Amino acid sequence: MDQWTKPPDKWVKINTDGSALCNPGSIGAGGIIRNQNGELILAFSTPLGEGTNNQAEVEVTILGLSWCVNLRYNNVVLEVDSQLLVDWFKNNTAAPWNLSGQMQKLQHTVTKLNKVKCIHTLREANYVADSLAKHSH
Repeated sequence: MDQWTKPPDKWVKINTDGSALCNPGSIGAGGIIRNQNGELILAFSTPLGEGTNNQAEVEVTILGLSWCVNLRYNNVVLEVDSQLLVDWFKNNTAAPWNLSGQMQKLQHTVTKLNKVKCIHTLREANYVADSLAKHSH
């Protein structure tokens, strides 16, 4: 998919992206939550310290889904441009051992939501989150 699409009725969509200046190096996060009409609910951009690009992807997902929990949005479409993250999220492949603690935290966050669909999108459809992640530096 090369353009952003609205989530179903009574769902929100969160697009997230992690950014790393070097790998490993300075990492950051960006994300945006929108409702079924495509209207902005929340956007964020924050530095995450030092780490890898994969660490940034997992951390921003935890952060974004935590916002959904805190704002009481229980049906969430998570859209990311990292196929690796989608595979880890869906347990299609095992995450590297050094991310196992973060993946446990992510799965725990997911249990606080009613429904979560994690889907891959192209970078072009994830432009806002990508820009916010780069801004975090």
